[in-house]
Amino acid sequence: MCTPTVIARKGNIAVTQCVNCKMVNIWNKSILISFTFSQFSSFVDVTSELEFDDYLESSPGGEEIVVLATPYPDISLVFTREEWYNFFAALAEATYMQEIYRMVHS
Repeated sequence: MCTPTVIARKGNIAVTQCVNCKMVNIWNKSILISFTFSQFSSFVDVTSELEFDDYLESSPGGEEIVVLATPYPDISLVFTREEWYNFFAALAEATYMQEIYRMVHS
């Protein structure tokens, strides 16, 4: 039975995990991204050093954004500066909380 636990929340971003099904979910407005525990760890490792200003673009409305590609060529994630920082702060907090859960439940 899946019993997700919220392990991080920043702005509109929430990260949950289920120790039964070994899944991590990142909730962002109308987008849900699901990872196995190892996929989540890999995603955090690959993206944790990205800097917003290194990938800056303009939206059609002129807003500063970053477009983060996914393994699916037709799907990309779009972030404003605030959303970017909330997203990666939530990932860092979730990674920390996963370590705490591992220590407590080992």
